[in-house]
Amino acid sequence: MTSIPLRSYLIGLCGLLLGSGLRLEAQAPACPQAFTEKQKRTLTEYVHKKYKIPDKIALSLKKNTTVRGTCFREITFEGKSAFKTWELTLYASPDARFLSSDLLDTTLDPILEQRAKDEALLKGMVQGPIATRGPANAPVTIVEFSDFQCPFCRKFASILDEVLSSDGKDVRVVFHHMPLGMHPWARIAAEAAGCTQLQSSEAFWSLHDRIFENQAAITAENAKKKLGELARSSKGVGAGAFQKCVDAGMSVGLVLKDMDLAGSFQINGTPTVFINGHRVGGVESAAKLREMIAEARKEAATHTASATTSGTR
Repeated sequence: MTSIPLRSYLIGLCGLLLGSGLRLEAQAPACPQAFTEKQKRTLTEYVHKKYKIPDKIALSLKKNTTVRGTCFREITFEGKSAFKTWELTLYASPDARFLSSDLLDTTLDPILEQRAKDEALLKGMVQGPIATRGPANAPVTIVEFSDFQCPFCRKFASILDEVLSSDGKDVRVVFHHMPLGMHPWARIAAEAAGCTQLQSSEAFWSLHDRIFENQAAITAENAKKKLGELARSSKGVGAGAFQKCVDAGMSVGLVLKDMDLAGSFQINGTPTVFINGHRVGGVESAAKLREMIAEARKEAATHTASATTSGTR
């Protein structure tokens, strides 16, 4: 039997395929339907270790869906402790080997995509029984997560008051309680302020200012007495209703909800500030905050004009 050299055989085979009109293209493999139970366990164990999640926190895979048009999967882990629940969303490669905190789609406009994310984030921060001041339809919304014992929060409150007094007619401020465990009387102050928050915006912001003004005089030992005195001398506070609220712990749920919200956004320091859903840092002066607000106004006006133009086409 005569053997055909391998090179000649391959050339002939390619010619045959080309002549028959068949395409020499690799077919993309079908996406896996879902991760196996073993893959789920491996991913969960990895996230537990990678993010240094305490063993006492139960971690589970809450969501596991394919990203449209790809074989990547969006997976959301849910962590539960005795006090709160939080979520972490990651993106996994089809074989579950690689994880990423983000998945970039080059077919989308990055500016529009970021704006949509900021708007969604802002929406999640301004719902429920929140402490707020300024017009609800303001083009600029400042959201702060604050601790009454934090000296940096006191400084930010002072900067914010300075800016709003001269340049805040179109600015809305939303306050969220985030008393840190390292501050012994911060939680007591948050619950006291929460009781005025349940009365009225005027009562809350009045006590808010009084606490920061007297921060240096408050200690873990005199906190309850001092906060009661400050509340009774604050504008708009009903002393009887305030004391009843404090004694019954009626504002505890409100404070815990804010703390849980902070955890869901991976916020671990104060003050943490968002302007129109965009997290900002380095608000060290009134001039800097005015600059940020001006930029937010400009972006909001551009977005409104763009939406109006699109709607008239």
